[in-house]
Amino acid sequence: MPTALLVSSAMYRYGTARMPAALKAAGFRVFAICPRNSLLEFSDHVDGRYPFAPGMPADDLTVTAARAAAQLGADIVIGCEESAVRVLGLAGQLLERLAGDSADARRLRFLQGWYGDVCWEEARSRCVELAAEAGIRTPRQVPVDPRRLASNDLSGLGAPLLLKYDGSSAGRGVFLASDARHATDMVAELERTNAFPAGRQVVAQEFVRGRAASVSFCALDGRMLEGFAYTVLQHQPAPFGPASVIELADLPQLMEMARRMVELTRYSGFGGIDAILPEDGGPPVFLEFNARPTQTTHLGNLAGSDLCRAMACALEGRPYEGVFGRASGKTVALFPAEWARDANSSYLTAAHHDVPWTERRITAAILSITPQLHPA
Repeated sequence: MPTALLVSSAMYRYGTARMPAALKAAGFRVFAICPRNSLLEFSDHVDGRYPFAPGMPADDLTVTAARAAAQLGADIVIGCEESAVRVLGLAGQLLERLAGDSADARRLRFLQGWYGDVCWEEARSRCVELAAEAGIRTPRQVPVDPRRLASNDLSGLGAPLLLKYDGSSAGRGVFLASDARHATDMVAELERTNAFPAGRQVVAQEFVRGRAASVSFCALDGRMLEGFAYTVLQHQPAPFGPASVIELADLPQLMEMARRMVELTRYSGFGGIDAILPEDGGPPVFLEFNARPTQTTHLGNLAGSDLCRAMACALEGRPYEGVFGRASGKTVALFPAEWARDANSSYLTAAHHDVPWTERRITAAILSITPQLHPA
């Protein structure tokens, strides 16, 4: 029975809270390092918890994860959110301060095996460049220097266009500009208000019209083990926030794009890509690589492509034949995102509403906290 160690630094990430049940159903022993009183603590499918108080230094959390992984004999360490991935990615830096034969150095090297020197969430613009260099269709983009606006030529990107900074997620850090002039003015204002995090690359990007689509997958050593694709019917919040309603779809070109991105990044773990199915009918356009479980990872069994089971088999050397998203047509209202978007949404009854009714404590906690987080 493989052992998974979940590392979370978020209080209310719904997808994180749903991971233990999916992992447990696939045969994992499940342990979690998470903030005290976070949603993950309410899961009934965690075999052991290491709660920590808010404000714990990142270095300490990295070492705690390394020590817990060694103590448990973890087969996989899963950074559940962007911030957790960033923390686990510190393992390489911490190794430079330790004697190479020390116990903590050996533990940190295990973490480094899962979380190398590149944090793809923090290098989104570079990931687009990497995809383009490999012949994958991407939006045109231009690096923007907020301190030298006169030198930024954005006119070739068309209108409208997007501004993004590396490390953006869940629609935060993405801004829509009507044209190049508006984008330049917007950059100046965002720089004036310190809206761009220090040290992050900012890019202006071509706005590609089409339908948003994604792939959720699992991978090991740069090989995609299993995955499924879907299109997005609703976002919460619109227009660039996470999906709240999805439709499972058989999209071979998109699955191939995900496979190639996994190979290019040599990725191991659970993850996802975001793309656009363009109106021009051409190949999918790559947007982002998410080097962490996405909010749909736990839906693998529903999609007929069980990501957690595929990972369990790979870690134990057991055979698993991937389906790779051939099931299609099923519409899913994600809980609580669609409820938060529109409490009277027809999708809540017409689609499969993904409420974890068998996990009463988590369901009760989500029902309690969501109105506070989304009062509208």
